Amino acid sequence: MEPTKTQMRLVLPLLKAPVTDITDKGFTILIGAQYGSPTTIRITHDTTRLDLHDGDLLTLYTEVLLAQPSQSPIQ
Repeated sequence: MEPTKTQMRLVLPLLKAPVTDITDKGFTILIGAQYGSPTTIRITHDTTRLDLHDGDLLTLYTEVLLAQPSQSPIQ
């Protein structure tokens, strides 16, 4: 099998958070309110073309590059 030309990434889901306060210019993501530590993130973006509703859950995630496989000889 040929090695890939681009480095592969692993997607790591971090949490699901509800959306609120949706306007044409952005929305707010609520983080930690259910655990007694409310934090919000305001996303400023044109939302007129988004199918986004109050209470929708969005997944926050990160990506991690996968290490290149070692080229050790088979013994």
